[in-house]
Amino acid sequence: MKAKKGNMKKTKTDPVKDFQRQAVEQRVCLFYVADRVKGILEDSKTDAQLRDQLEEFKDECVHNIGINALIERYEY
Repeated sequence: MKAKKGNMKKTKTDPVKDFQRQAVEQRVCLFYVADRVKGILEDSKTDAQLRDQLEEFKDECVHNIGINALIERYEY
């Protein structure tokens, strides 16, 4: 089946938006995660401190995931 020449729509691309979309980092740096976990384990003197610092790191991760999702949703 051949497509008619008049039915193909071309959409304009914005090179700046394309670059910004690619620039939103979705990867996790394992060096950062390992370093943070190591620091939490070394710095915590009690189980309560360990739990508090792990909760704080979890909140940081969830926050960053949410920010990236919002950037993708509203910027692109």
